[in-house]
Amino acid sequence: MIYIQYFGPLATELGTRTESLPWDNGGTTDSLLQLLRSRNSRWEAALAEDKIFKFVVQKQICHQVTNIPDEAEVAILPPVTGG
Repeated sequence: MIYIQYFGPLATELGTRTESLPWDNGGTTDSLLQLLRSRNSRWEAALAEDKIFKFVVQKQICHQVTNIPDEAEVAILPPVTGG
């Protein structure tokens, strides 16, 4: 099981701020995105491959594909615009 938090407009688009997800075999931040995109077209659009997301795994910002251990806390941060 992993615990996911969605932030900003991403939470609004997906209609949820938190969820728990079975994660017995582990995986990476990329495999998590693929799994979430496969839910339906709304999830696929919100998490589109052309968008760049930041992940925080166990309170550490990830700058590359990262393994997500079972029982991890994961935050998905949407792309940020502005300056």
